[in-house]
Amino acid sequence: MAPIFLVAEGDHDIRGLIADTLAGKGHRVETAGTMAEACAVMARVEPDVIFAALDLGSHHGYDLLRVAGDAGYEVPLILLVDADMDDPGGVVVRFGAMTYLKKPVDRRRFLMLVCLGLEMKASMVRERDRGRRLARMSGFLGALVNAGDETVLLLDEEGGVLRAGERGVPLIQCPAADAVGRPYLSLLPDGSARLQGEAMARAGVTLLPQRLREQRDGSTLDILIRPVPDGDCLAGFVVIARDITASLCTEAGLAGCEKRYRSVCEAARAAILVFERESGVILDCNEAARKLYGYDEAMPGLDMAELLDGSERVLEAIRAGVERVPLSRHRRKDGTLFPAEMSVSQFEHEGREICTAYVQDVSHRRAVEEALREGARLYRAVVEDQTELICRYTPDGALSFVNEAYAKFFGVDEDEVVGREFFPIMAGEERRDQRAWLREAAAGRPVFDREQRVTRHDGQERWVLWTNRAVLDQFGAVSEIQTVGRDITERREAERALGLAMAEKEQYRLNLEATFRSIPDAIITVDSELRVIATNSAAGSLLGIDRERANGVHFSEVLPVPGNACLSVLKQVLRTSRSVHGYEAEFTIPALGVRTAELNCTPLIDQDKRHSGAVLVVRDISRIADLEKRLQERQGFRGIIGRSSAMQDIYRLLEQLSSLDSTVIILGESGTGKELVAEALHYGGSRAGHPMVKVNCSALTESLLESELFGHVRGAFTGAIRDKAGRIQTAEGGTLFLDEIGDISPLIQLKLLRFLEQKEYERVGESRTSVADVRIIAATNADLRGSVRRGAFREDLYYRLNVMPVSLPPLRARQADIPLLVDHFLELFSSQFGKAFEVVAGEVMDLFMSYAWPGNIRELRHILEHACILSPGGEILLKHMRRDFVDHMFGSGQGAPMAGPPTGPVAASGRATGREGVLAALERCGGNKARAARQLGIHRATLYRRLKGWGLAD
Repeated sequence: MAPIFLVAEGDHDIRGLIADTLAGKGHRVETAGTMAEACAVMARVEPDVIFAALDLGSHHGYDLLRVAGDAGYEVPLILLVDADMDDPGGVVVRFGAMTYLKKPVDRRRFLMLVCLGLEMKASMVRERDRGRRLARMSGFLGALVNAGDETVLLLDEEGGVLRAGERGVPLIQCPAADAVGRPYLSLLPDGSARLQGEAMARAGVTLLPQRLREQRDGSTLDILIRPVPDGDCLAGFVVIARDITASLCTEAGLAGCEKRYRSVCEAARAAILVFERESGVILDCNEAARKLYGYDEAMPGLDMAELLDGSERVLEAIRAGVERVPLSRHRRKDGTLFPAEMSVSQFEHEGREICTAYVQDVSHRRAVEEALREGARLYRAVVEDQTELICRYTPDGALSFVNEAYAKFFGVDEDEVVGREFFPIMAGEERRDQRAWLREAAAGRPVFDREQRVTRHDGQERWVLWTNRAVLDQFGAVSEIQTVGRDITERREAERALGLAMAEKEQYRLNLEATFRSIPDAIITVDSELRVIATNSAAGSLLGIDRERANGVHFSEVLPVPGNACLSVLKQVLRTSRSVHGYEAEFTIPALGVRTAELNCTPLIDQDKRHSGAVLVVRDISRIADLEKRLQERQGFRGIIGRSSAMQDIYRLLEQLSSLDSTVIILGESGTGKELVAEALHYGGSRAGHPMVKVNCSALTESLLESELFGHVRGAFTGAIRDKAGRIQTAEGGTLFLDEIGDISPLIQLKLLRFLEQKEYERVGESRTSVADVRIIAATNADLRGSVRRGAFREDLYYRLNVMPVSLPPLRARQADIPLLVDHFLELFSSQFGKAFEVVAGEVMDLFMSYAWPGNIRELRHILEHACILSPGGEILLKHMRRDFVDHMFGSGQGAPMAGPPTGPVAASGRATGREGVLAALERCGGNKARAARQLGIHRATLYRRLKGWGLAD
């Protein structure tokens, strides 16, 4: 059947267009130009979709929804609105339409809305049918809820009442009609709400029904709460309540009789058997009977003949009316026999004679008697053999028994001491305490301990721990006191020694804590997981650590600084279990800025000799490091003099290389101090405690150099009359300095390469390979790369030596160091010659600053040594200079400067220290003459003299 569309539009063209389009799609179309026509159509048929203009004459299109509702229709409405209408969506929402379609009509949107409208109509029809079915089912459910005598309530998953039955007991505190929609538990009395709420919670979790009983106004209600599952989820609850008061009364009477009978029967210590007198069949028994005869299962159904030895005789006596069988033998399930006494009572029930027998096992009497005899024997044996002092005395203090150890300890006879008073061995205060305990002794306080100093029979003072135990009679009164004394003299002495040791340990601990607190270095202890165990006060002030929250916190959180060197050192120590000493690092503390610190870290060892953490000591050496840096800039580095930037770079490189074992080659002109650099590397590193051996390779022939380096054995060559250790062997653990290494022969190069790569060598004339731990430092003033190109030096050896080259600048490239070197040599020669050399003349310093120094520092030293020999002391003048040096600088005997200008660095220096250069330097340095002199590379006195000569002294 084709869907029916109602098109209500006053515009004939638009109405016709929509109708034609729908008809073309095979739909049935009803049209209306006014509200009246639309109502007439809806009176005849139920449209599936309505297209209605927003304005239908004096009515609105959305009024059709009201008309459809009055007719019982559920129809989606699509409003036809003008294209320029403001907020059509708001109108749709406000009046409950499905959507809107603007005029003129867009065909594609129109067809889409047709499909959507039909889908919405189908959905409305399904919902209407579903509602009708639900209404029908609700009627069935209402009939079911009210069908029985019980009160039935249906609840949703939250406990809200969906339906309440009107019949049955009054479970809720309001009419059933008023309960719908309200929380079920709110309709119950407080106590009932709590109990049923707990039951509903359990049912909701387990999805299992819960049953409980309640007392209401003298009635007992049985309440069943059954969960309604929806798959694995909870859909709701069914609560059913019924009054069970009447049935409980009947059951209670029967249960009371049964309970009283069973309680009496089960409480009896004696075994109780109920059996038929004639047949002997057991009808009932108690738990004591099952235990006595060894039956785990119930005994009813057994025959008394199975339990009695000589059963016929005993049963005949019972049938004859005997009420007590004094002694007979009974049989357990496993066949063992035991003696027992039996009392019998008889009664009639339903025409049968029933007997009740009370059976008591008497076999324990003999066992008890034997145990008492054995116990007394064992007690005597134990007491007599004990080394403790054991005695017994009456409440008035009279001794009734002492053992042999007691008699020996006090030097008395066992028999004679009995009857004497026990208390006299006690001091007055101890005797008062003992008597006070005796007055209060009872089952709640049967034991009293006292340590006492007594005198042994040999006169020696001993400490004894007396343990007094009261022996009570059947009335709870003290009948006797048994006392055990233990000699605890050694224990007390050990405790005293332990106390002294603990006090001493505590004092040590306090001293250690005081030291820990007073040390200015920051001390931090961590466990193996890097959690902080303890810190001292310096850790808070130096590192900015919050000591109150630091304990137990990971170290990375306690000191969260970038590049945490402390954390790295701690991790290394925990990983390697080896100490770290003298590690210097810089890090930024928020309150203090950049700090330089020396880190020392040691593994923490517990009492089991295992590494359980680490102790980190942080020493602030910021001031020391700054002073050292400035001192180094002033004085040089380990015997090397110089403060120029080039030398500062050399010093930093040497600092890094000192702690390493890498091969180093020192490059530089003759006289630049290559040997001093080698010594600085050796004595500044870990090999400083071992020898440094020096070899001048250019001063020895090939064969002699081979023998000197590697050693030889006796007979290796002519004149080798004994074994000789080589320089490598002599330098074991230390450093071998090979000066002028560029002059060694190819053979020596090959052998040296092998030693550098494998640390192995062979002495001359020996085939056995030796191993040596030696660091190699080489030096040369030659161009090794050029020697490699010429084939005079092995390329592989060159690369092996050139791992870490150190290039020393010539003196002409570090003119700023000349004044410092001059001062150093003047101080040296003052000590050496016994004269006081204070300064060189300004003109001499000018010569030094202008000279090219082809011989570098060595030449400067020799020139100054010559001048110091000639000078009587004080100031070094031009006349004290070597003649050839002065002639070279001023021309041969002319007293004038040389004709040609100097070249290279000297020429640059000459230009820089002219009037224009000096003025430019002063301008760059803001008038600071000391800084300008350093920048120009001349002595400060020279600068002052030149400024005075130019009339610029002020």
